[in-house]
Amino acid sequence: MKKCAVIYSGGKDSHLALLEAAAAGAEIGCLVGFDGGPRHIEYFNDSRKTKIIEAHARLLGIPAVIVKTGPGFRVKALSRNVGLMADAAREACGADTLVTGVARCRCGGKIDAWRKAAARAGFGLSAPVIGFDLVYAVRLCLKLGVRALITGVEVKKVDKRWLGREMGQEFLAYIIAEKNAGRTIDGSDLQTLVLGSPAFAGRIIPVRLGRGAVGGQKFLKVNDFKVARGRRRRSLCGRRIK
Repeated sequence: MKKCAVIYSGGKDSHLALLEAAAAGAEIGCLVGFDGGPRHIEYFNDSRKTKIIEAHARLLGIPAVIVKTGPGFRVKALSRNVGLMADAAREACGADTLVTGVARCRCGGKIDAWRKAAARAGFGLSAPVIGFDLVYAVRLCLKLGVRALITGVEVKKVDKRWLGREMGQEFLAYIIAEKNAGRTIDGSDLQTLVLGSPAFAGRIIPVRLGRGAVGGQKFLKVNDFKVARGRRRRSLCGRRIK
């Protein structure tokens, strides 16, 4: 059985990748992600979510491994960056495989580039959501009971009224209508934060949100949140807990 470290941002794609890998029988050893410090949003076009990733890990019952970017970090240095995560995950939980939530693989080239980078670090790479379009991903979230807050929108592609709303049936109807009208919204056109999941022993409750903008993107930053403990409905090996 593979022991996996999930490259994790706290959004729907990385969380779906985790659930899909677990359902396929992989052992999930830890979550791993980068902390870009003050330049995080510049590097990753996303707000820092280290505390939320750590909270997700606690709700999942596994460790979180946060890798600081450090001097000289370059987003496009795929092989080096994958190697840093692999080394940290190997040390933290004995992982031998990285799981990525990459769905379209625009950044860093084709998925083969990710596989080669992982192989150089002595790791396998699993990409269980590769090829998922946004409509399918949202449908799957609703089917599985994954609740996600929309925390970023590319305003030229996604109506900003969705910012701060949950990704529910209304949003699904909206993106289907846009697709039918020839205005397909891609997963890269929005950012999400998972609030609840059948694999969580509880849920995330945002308490204080801040607003910001980068280029053509409007986003929310979760400045404060609390964790409500609850009962996990699915284990990380895909079995429901009675």
